[in-house]
Amino acid sequence: MHERPVRSILRGEPAEVVSAGPEESVRDAARRMAENRCGSVLVMEDQRMLGIFTERDLLVRVVVAGRDPGLTRVDEVMTASGVETIDADDPVGEAIRKMDEGSFRHLPVTDGSRIVGVLSIRDIPVVDLGRMASELDERHSLAERIW
Repeated sequence: MHERPVRSILRGEPAEVVSAGPEESVRDAARRMAENRCGSVLVMEDQRMLGIFTERDLLVRVVVAGRDPGLTRVDEVMTASGVETIDADDPVGEAIRKMDEGSFRHLPVTDGSRIVGVLSIRDIPVVDLGRMASELDERHSLAERIW
């Protein structure tokens, strides 16, 4: 059976990718996430992704660390290294695997070199997650045995 591509479950248009500049404050980035009802912003400069700033980054790297969100630049606390992406034409199952392996809740989606969206774990239809349940359980079980 042919699995549907990631682009088929993306919300919004590519022009609606929620982003922030590297020099913006964490407060402004968090405000943008709240206004757009999303859990991350891509940190962009000249159409190039420098990193991703997520709710988890806000909690761990700002709140718990006692940093002032109004004075902290987003590029100081974003996730920069190891940001995985997925191609818009890749199957949804591959996105689920990547998100599971890396414990990601947000996965930037590309079309060639262009960012076209961010896939959130909340965007993935339950039916697709259900189809992957036994594979994910098996992978987790194997990982536990290895550790």
